[in-house]
Amino acid sequence: MYLLTPEGNFMSNWKDLFQEHILARGEAYYFEGAVLELHKTEHGYHAVVEGTEDYEVDIEMEGGRVCEMYCSCPYAENGNNCKHMAAVLFEIEEQNEEDILAEGTCPDDQEKEVEEIIERISEEELRSFVKGIAAQDSEIRNILMTRYAVKIDEKQMERLKQGVDQLVWEYGDRSGYIDYRNALDFCWALENYLEDKVDTLIERKCYGQAFALTNYVFQTIGNIDIDDSDGGISQVANVCYDKWKKILENCSEEEKNEMFSWFMSHLSCDYVVDYMEDYMEDFLTHEFQNREMLEKMLKDLDERIEMQTSSTDCGSTWSARYGYENNIIKRLELMERLGFSAEEIREYRRQHWRFSVVRELEIQENLNNGNLDEAIRILQESKILDKEYPGLIARYSEQLISIYETQPDKEVYKKELLYYVFECPQNNLVHIYKLKKVCTDKEWDGYREKILKSPKNYNILYPFMEKEGMYEPMLECLKKETFIYNLDRYEKVLKEKFPEQVRDIYISYLRHEAERASNRNRYRELMKYLKKIRRYPRGKEKASEIAKNWRAVYYRRTAMMDEMQKAGF
Repeated sequence: MYLLTPEGNFMSNWKDLFQEHILARGEAYYFEGAVLELHKTEHGYHAVVEGTEDYEVDIEMEGGRVCEMYCSCPYAENGNNCKHMAAVLFEIEEQNEEDILAEGTCPDDQEKEVEEIIERISEEELRSFVKGIAAQDSEIRNILMTRYAVKIDEKQMERLKQGVDQLVWEYGDRSGYIDYRNALDFCWALENYLEDKVDTLIERKCYGQAFALTNYVFQTIGNIDIDDSDGGISQVANVCYDKWKKILENCSEEEKNEMFSWFMSHLSCDYVVDYMEDYMEDFLTHEFQNREMLEKMLKDLDERIEMQTSSTDCGSTWSARYGYENNIIKRLELMERLGFSAEEIREYRRQHWRFSVVRELEIQENLNNGNLDEAIRILQESKILDKEYPGLIARYSEQLISIYETQPDKEVYKKELLYYVFECPQNNLVHIYKLKKVCTDKEWDGYREKILKSPKNYNILYPFMEKEGMYEPMLECLKKETFIYNLDRYEKVLKEKFPEQVRDIYISYLRHEAERASNRNRYRELMKYLKKIRRYPRGKEKASEIAKNWRAVYYRRTAMMDEMQKAGF
């Protein structure tokens, strides 16, 4: 989003363009080296700022002053000066002070220049230099130790955990609380920390340490006091899950067993808040192949499924990672993981045929295999078994229509269309006009009247009348409604054909709503419609009469009188 800045904001006071907390976040990004590819352009500077994703930033300057800024991040899209802009301005300020940014310099040239300098430094001098900056900068020291230490010992692990604690300290207040303004940035910082440090440990095959650091981050987010309105904690939890999964895929059997034991011992022990435990349970459920665990899950699922004695719905289980999972689908997947034979799985399906999801699986498999007759048989049977569930019936009928549409017997196709149009609620006109194509004109006249009279078809009533050119019936229906939404929607076409009648409906609406209106926003809406009436035949006269009446009846409503005056009444 482009943001025009007030004239007179020179580089010396550009910080005034930002809120204090945004400026602080931008400075943190600058110090973290998040500003990439900074180079001069014809009108200012362009840079990429590294965050959860890379954001494009342009700073336009004229006569040494910031005159326009752009960033591709969502915060700037809403018209705000963002932390990415601030980070780039900090970088520009530093580069200008050092006078090292040459016009037209590209990132590749800078990298080549650095390589050339390093090549000229002796090994002894380079070692001394690295040792010096590592002594001065704890983050560089941490990177060196994590990537190159012979062994990641307890001392280094403690430093890595302190890095997590440092992020909590940076983004939280004195009590450790992280408010909504800093919450998303904090979560992004944690994600980056995980991606950097844990991936490095995995690359070094330090799976135990990678697991321990991931757990520490997970425990941190699972206990922290934070305003998580944007859902950043769930994003970090998902990154933790991905790291656990990557570790599990690469570590030894002994380490896998240790991971399994850790998850089992840390469930239901207040390690994290209760909803965060769902991620741990999901990991045990979906990622481990421990037979004892899978059999326990199978037993739990059977208890939940068998509770649904009279319903066609087998129920679902909530998963923080995967959302709601159908119990039968989950049960069948577990059977495959436990090595049940194909016949045993088929027998389980037959025993649970009453559940719609089992039949839908069979229907889809038959469709995929080209067994249309069997798919049709199951669909027809399901329409009977699930007759108490209109949504399911409609879905089965739609599938039957799709099958019959491709077959030569058009009578059975027409019969199913008639069933769907007159027995199932309509949300669009698709199947209604499929029916029209296979009807005679005389048949269609009868069906059209039936469609208009069906209470199931209210959602498509007005679009249907518009499509059929039935404007007089549409107008009569609108006269009976207490709300104005549909009249607004079809006003343009109705105004051309019935201007006085449409005007009178609006007048009736205003008289009714004026009695009920009680706040300034509602008064403003009334004025909008009063102005609309003036655009109709004799509208100015009618609007003046209404305004005169309101002034006489509602003179004690000062806000209403004020809005009338503003609107020119």
